[in-house]
Amino acid sequence: MRYTSILFFFFICFSINGQSKKVKIIDSLSLESIPFASVYFSNNNGLISDEEGYFELIPEQFNAGDTLFVSSLGFKTKRIPLNFLTDSIIRLRQESITLKNVIVTNKQLTSLEIIEKVKQNLDSNYNREISELKLFFRQDYSQTNEEFTLNKFKSSIKDLNSEVMDNILDNLPKKSKSELESLSYYYLNNEVDTPKIKLIKSRRTSDDNSSDLSKSLGRKLEASLKENLKSSSFFKIRSGWIPFSLDLSINGLWDIDSTDVDQIKKIKDEEIKRKENFAKGQTERIRNVYKKSFLDPSSELNFILKSKNYIFSKPELLYLENDLVYVINCLPKKSDKFKATLYINSEDFAVLRLDYENVKPLSKFKLLGISVSSYLEKGRMRFSKLGGETYNLSYFQSTRGNTVSIKRPFKIIEKNKVVKGRNKQNQISAKLNFSTRSIYNKELQVFKIRNIDSKEFQEINQENQVLPEYLKEFKTNFWDEFED
Repeated sequence: MRYTSILFFFFICFSINGQSKKVKIIDSLSLESIPFASVYFSNNNGLISDEEGYFELIPEQFNAGDTLFVSSLGFKTKRIPLNFLTDSIIRLRQESITLKNVIVTNKQLTSLEIIEKVKQNLDSNYNREISELKLFFRQDYSQTNEEFTLNKFKSSIKDLNSEVMDNILDNLPKKSKSELESLSYYYLNNEVDTPKIKLIKSRRTSDDNSSDLSKSLGRKLEASLKENLKSSSFFKIRSGWIPFSLDLSINGLWDIDSTDVDQIKKIKDEEIKRKENFAKGQTERIRNVYKKSFLDPSSELNFILKSKNYIFSKPELLYLENDLVYVINCLPKKSDKFKATLYINSEDFAVLRLDYENVKPLSKFKLLGISVSSYLEKGRMRFSKLGGETYNLSYFQSTRGNTVSIKRPFKIIEKNKVVKGRNKQNQISAKLNFSTRSIYNKELQVFKIRNIDSKEFQEINQENQVLPEYLKEFKTNFWDEFED
């Protein structure tokens, strides 16, 4: 949930070589979308379509003259030379699955025996070297406000009364969505606590910068705040008798004096800090994706490393793209929160794909009028060799759902240590009734991986100068500047 926005509301045709392309996979008979279909290229780089059957075809994923393969259980695999792909829809024909007799070992393996072989081959199957990853990371956040009211509203600020606030709240959009995409070089090693990043570029569809409030304030309200609030003020937020206090500053309402050297320096310093914080934020978000992998000992998706905590189904032999795989479902025995489907290579016993979903709420909190629930998390991972000898995470997608409800009184107190007279300036109080439901999606695609040594890792310069470009919607091609 966007806590900064809540604080604010207290005051109120296709070129294959140069462009990405969104493609949808559908059933040729029913014309219904085919979710989670496997999409891969001649170089074994691949991804998975989303819940609506869409995937994004990106030039960095393939080479000139490459071939695209699309497959899904129950459908005939389709082979398409990319030079001939002109449509944005791919139609798959239904097909009954017939498997030839394949002898994997001299005896029928059980699920537990297969899982043990996965454990034995972890070190040899998966890349453990320091690596430079050329990747795309996307996240989108959608929020639906189910209730947002202020009762018993009182304010010492001129023109900011309950009628004005009710009018503002009534005109707020019930739904909002923001998208963020970035391209970067990401440097990862299991033995390095802090990964590194070199951002190439980024863009987002909404500016949620809390310092730029004047974009969202009405003219009358903005004028009133300018007249009554001091640019040097800070604000304390308190809620009932709970020992909670939060400092809040507001920028963006007052024009900057071009001759004010100190103010200009402050703005430049804030710009540098924003760039540093954005780079750190992206580093942490991508790091969390890798920590989600079943290879990480701390991951909740511990189906392999803590297999004793799960019940495994009888393995089935199916084809995943060109690989014959064991398909095994697993359910938690006790307190673990996720179930999963594992696709395990029958030759080297590497997990090629993992689909997971929670079977119980991830977290619940309810105290003194505040309720927070994380009720949904599901996703999938794909592991590929990406031209090397060992497997790496090549694709990740997840969806997380949360609800937040607040029914509490609050006070916002303006204070100022610069203005002569009393420290306390203005005060706003009300009882807040707020409930929202949010969905948070992540997607990561790895294009290339290059192993590096520790010396090169140490010499990597992280002076990132990238901030997202703010757009109303994504229309332009994001991949043109993604060069070596």
